[in-house]
Amino acid sequence: MSEVLTELQARYNRLMEQVVLDETTQILIADLLSELEKLQTSNVALRRTILKSSSKESRMSTKLRDALYE
Repeated sequence: MSEVLTELQARYNRLMEQVVLDETTQILIADLLSELEKLQTSNVALRRTILKSSSKESRMSTKLRDALYE
């Protein structure tokens, strides 16, 4: 989990200690935090895929790349 996500979760927990929220609001915030965690995981996976993809392209020599594009 990223630092931002961890901080948001901690802030939510502190809020829950200070204020009484109705059940609907609690569920909404919990769902939003859950979705944020899923999106963070997806973002990391996409970044890895892009890095792998771009590194494969750079391995090809310039001459070979030019010959393939002709």
